Amino acid sequence: MTEMEPREAGIDSLLRRSMAAPVPSLPPDFDQRLMREVAPQFAASRPIPPNSAHRLRSNVGRGVPVVMRGQGLDWGAIAVMILGPLALVATVPWARRATHTTMRHSAK
Repeated sequence: MTEMEPREAGIDSLLRRSMAAPVPSLPPDFDQRLMREVAPQFAASRPIPPNSAHRLRSNVGRGVPVVMRGQGLDWGAIAVMILGPLALVATVPWARRATHTTMRHSAK
């Protein structure tokens, strides 16, 4: 095996320590703690049944922007990172329909 440069050795050491560390997990009361943190900022229009998949998606949808904001991003960047992919997903079917319609007309 060849000698590593000091920088490579440092990176190798960091990776080995990271791989040996226990796998992180969320605490059991994460859902309740997140709701307490987020609820004042985003009042739910209707109650969501506990332990439902919709509740989890709703909590994640509300929590992600709050976490991003807590990391120092401004609301403009957060909006672009969330709404940009949604706009892309919405335009793909429209573009596909437009392409297929054009292709059918040109085949005549």
